[in-house]
Amino acid sequence: MKIVLTGSLGRINQTLVPKLAHAGHDVTVISHNASRSGLIKVFRATPAIGSITDEAFLTQTFKGADVVYLMLTGIMASEDIHAAATQQAETYAAAIKAAGVKRVVNLSSVGADLGPEVGSLYMYHLIEQTLITALPDVDITFIRPTAMYYNLLSSVPTVRKSHRIYTNASLEVKNVWVAPVDVTTVLIQALTKPTTGQTVTYVASDEQTYLEVASALSKTLKMPDLRVSQVPDQVMQDHLITAGAPAAFAREYVKTVAYQRDHDFYADYRAHQPRLGEVKMADFAQVFAEDYRNRQVIK
Repeated sequence: MKIVLTGSLGRINQTLVPKLAHAGHDVTVISHNASRSGLIKVFRATPAIGSITDEAFLTQTFKGADVVYLMLTGIMASEDIHAAATQQAETYAAAIKAAGVKRVVNLSSVGADLGPEVGSLYMYHLIEQTLITALPDVDITFIRPTAMYYNLLSSVPTVRKSHRIYTNASLEVKNVWVAPVDVTTVLIQALTKPTTGQTVTYVASDEQTYLEVASALSKTLKMPDLRVSQVPDQVMQDHLITAGAPAAFAREYVKTVAYQRDHDFYADYRAHQPRLGEVKMADFAQVFAEDYRNRQVIK
């Protein structure tokens, strides 16, 4: 199959690209960074260097593809992430239509079934609806991963400094986590064994409360006093901004977590419960520990 992937060589594509190429597929990887070309070629794929905001470039790159994989990148610094996401979806849809592509796999997110009340994740709802409306004759699979394990790596500095994980989430409600490699497994199925119509598939690896997360990390790090602390929304927002997050995104992200804390965020996920993947929180704890050891001590 001729497969075109957006997302350069990000966390998911680092495993997705070589697996697809090794299986004999003709893989093209879109990246805005020309320095990625060499590694893309090492993975036996073809680099296409250009911007995902360039409709003409996308149209040319998508032509002849059996399936195109779409994901969202590079909008977190936008003043209005929802407007930026909608614009990107419109650009993707126009290029898909102009190129005559009949099969799309879109990396969406848990929470895409909800409205603006869900904060930052609302952008995925907007993307899904834009693609559905603009491409009624295109088969689309929306892949909705849950929270990525690697987001927990943002807590390495506070774990090192004060043996604490800070969150505005509930500490006792089960959150659903996923590893990129488990997302890759589902993506390969969606890309190479297409279905008809417009469908949704959730992806998850483990279900753990923040208290259980802290316990797993405490054990792996051999740090018995490691704790997770719930903080008010505004405190969390201020912390994210201090750590370097754009203010607009920090505000929307905190809103997302607050919704998860106060509402039945996972209702649609449970209604379409997937089989859990292979990578568990205990496995990710090893990754966290390695990152912890490799970072410079904060003074």
